[in-house]
Amino acid sequence: MARPRSGDKHKAILDAALRICAERGIAGAPTSAISKAAGIAEGSLFTYFKTKNDLLNELYEVLRTEFSRHLPDFPHGADARARLRYIWDRILDLGAAHPEQLTVLAQLRASGKMVNDNRAPTFALAEVMRAAIELTAGSELSDLPAEYLVLMVRAQTEITIEYINAHPESAAVCRALGFQILLKGLTGS
Repeated sequence: MARPRSGDKHKAILDAALRICAERGIAGAPTSAISKAAGIAEGSLFTYFKTKNDLLNELYEVLRTEFSRHLPDFPHGADARARLRYIWDRILDLGAAHPEQLTVLAQLRASGKMVNDNRAPTFALAEVMRAAIELTAGSELSDLPAEYLVLMVRAQTEITIEYINAHPESAAVCRALGFQILLKGLTGS
């Protein structure tokens, strides 16, 4: 008979996977290290996740939906620029407070191990797509796929976060100029 599962252990495993993947990279994060960091026996990890890939897929889903919980006062009625700036600022705030989350998200996306089940976009991702489409409307960029525009936004935010984390004294200037560069890239002006 299988042991009952605990929500606390489940969360401890996900938290440990985040820490170990952030420190060592996904390839350098064996389930034995994740189990040890979670304070459980390695076999217990497999009570919660059939495989390491199942664990990584759930961690990815948790991290990608986490951000949308940090948008309590989203300016729904604002123009595309203001909505995108709001999300930009929240992403930079999250990147400063929890850089390991963004590092692991990037690793997971690049790993090729994520199940492609056509997940619905998170609220934040849908808003980035909507704002980017509105900003490019009528320009030579209007025919670009929304996914490409989202990748442009992601790349600019990740570069800005990386630089700010290395040079915190430049945070305010980089935040403002990074957004201006992003807007110019989307609007072509």
